[in-house]
This record gives sequence, structure tokens and C-alpha cells, in this order.
Amino acid sequence: MAFFIVRSKSRRGTFVEKKKRMAEDNTTQATETQQEKNRREAFMERFAQRYPDVAADDEDAFYGRLSDEFDRIDRSDAAQKELGELLAGDPRSAGFLMVMRKGGNPMEYLIEQYGDDFREALNDETKAKEFSEAFSKYAEKQAKDKALQAQAEANMQRMLDELDAAKAEGSFTDDDAAKAYSYLYGDGGLLDRIITNDINQDDWLMLMKAAKYDTMQSEANARVAEARQEGEVAGRNANIDMNKRKRTKTSDMPSDISQSGRGDAGGRKGDPLLDRLDQIVGRSRSVWED
Repeated sequence: MAFFIVRSKSRRGTFVEKKKRMAEDNTTQATETQQEKNRREAFMERFAQRYPDVAADDEDAFYGRLSDEFDRIDRSDAAQKELGELLAGDPRSAGFLMVMRKGGNPMEYLIEQYGDDFREALNDETKAKEFSEAFSKYAEKQAKDKALQAQAEANMQRMLDELDAAKAEGSFTDDDAAKAYSYLYGDGGLLDRIITNDINQDDWLMLMKAAKYDTMQSEANARVAEARQEGEVAGRNANIDMNKRKRTKTSDMPSDISQSGRGDAGGRKGDPLLDRLDQIVGRSRSVWED
């Protein structure tokens, strides 16, 4: 009997432990499901913030944009790999970048690392000439950069005025104008993507439509002019038909009402009522005749 009691307690303990493990497994599974859901929701929120113009329920647009993003990441990885191999080939190049990153003086670093190369170049007539030409190019580039900067600053206000004019002409809202400006100049906008060679299909479509705008506008104006001309021709034809109907109706009416019902030299029978009226008023001719 004691053995049976011990055995029953052992079975009951095993059942409790199994039930506890099942509860723990369910809790773990629910936690993992919730974490997965949270990660999915977080990803969709980030995607919507980065690409507000792409609807998540549009699979073609959604996965197309993801494919473009993966392509960009692949290009970035390839560029980083190439840079890494370049820096690994000459550790002094990596040191130069680190000095610049930390705000140090890159010229001092170059002299420290390439002092002998500089000395040999200055003592060599050909190298010295190359140095002189390089410095001249640098000075020209600096002057050109300053001129471009001044021109860009001068054009800024005019550009914003042109944006306001385009908004007014097309009856666009301030929000439309802000989106257009952000599309060009915002972080990750068209100009940034041009610099990084990250132009996507939507960008190309927009640019090609813009390139064909003049042609499309001319064709639209031609269609409007053609429709106007067809309308004018149709209107003239309608007037001609109306005049024809008026003339036909007039020609169908009696030419002289005074001859109606009277006899004449042609043998037409006279109207007794009109003859009697002539006798009463003492006229030998009809009252309807001059």
C-alpha cells in the first residue's frame, strides 16, 4: 500500500511538471510571436516613414522598392569593400583618414608619413613642375568654387520666387510646393540620390516625363485647336442646313393668297362668297386684288 501511495505521488509530480513545462512553452511561444509582430510593425513604420509614397498593400510597388534598396546596399557594400582593400594596401592611407576624422592636421600627417617623397619631389625639376601645376589647378578650382557658391546664393531667392509662381499658375497648395522642394533638396532627395548614383525607376519616369513636357504640351494644344476647328465647321454646316430648311418651307407656301379659290384665264373656278362680296361693295374685281 505504501508503495502505491509513493508511486501515485510520483505520477502526480510528473504530471504537474509536464503541465508547468507546457505553460512555459506557451508563454515562450506567445512572447516570440509578440516580438515578431513588434519587429514587423516597427519595420513597416520605418518603411512608411522612409517611403511615404509607397503603399504597403501594393505588392509590386512595395517589393520593387525593397529590391531597389537591396541594390543600393549591394553597391554600398561593394564600395566599402573596395575602400577597405585600398586602405589595407597602404596603412598610411587609413591613418590619414583617421586624422581627418578626429579633426587633426592632415598636412602634418602627410609630412610625417611622406616626408622623403616630398623632399625628393621638390629636388626634382620635373616633380617640382608637376607640383606647381597641381597648385595652379587647386587655385583655379577654389576660385571656381567661390564663384559657383556666390551664384548659387544669388539664385536661391529667384528659385523660391519661381516656385511660388509655378504654384500659383498650377493652382497648387503650399503643401504641394513643400513636397516638391523636399523631393529635390530634402535628405535622401533627388540631388542626394544623383550624387550617390541611386536614381530609381520613379525618378527616371519623372525625368523622362519632364523631358517630353514641351512635346506633350504642343500635341495637346494641337488637339485643342483641331477640336475647335472641327466645332466651327460643324457650326457652319448646321447654319447652312437650317437656312436650306427655311427656304424649302417658304417655297412650299402659296405664292399669292388672292388667287386662292378664284377662276381666272387659266380656267380656275371662282369663289361664290368672294363674288357676292364684290357685288355688295360695288367692285368688279376682288377685294383682294389691287
